[in-house]
Amino acid sequence: MTKIAGSIAALALVLTAGSAVAQTKAPNPVDAKFVAADVDKSGSLEGKEVDAFKADLAKIDTNKDGKISSQEFDVAVKTGLVK
Repeated sequence: MTKIAGSIAALALVLTAGSAVAQTKAPNPVDAKFVAADVDKSGSLEGKEVDAFKADLAKIDTNKDGKISSQEFDVAVKTGLVK
């Protein structure tokens, strides 16, 4: 019985340590840049938030809704449109 209890305790420790490591993962710098630009925290860049990207808005706003979603922003960073 003691071996089983020890095994259960060891498994619990491993699972707890794994979740702690997952929580300390470094934030994605693209996400941080998007969150900083999304002043009103609406989940998309619109209105004055888009002004910084006006020159390339036609290329960034792929669905042509006048807003920049986080997915569009991510693609724009990866393709070099947003630095």
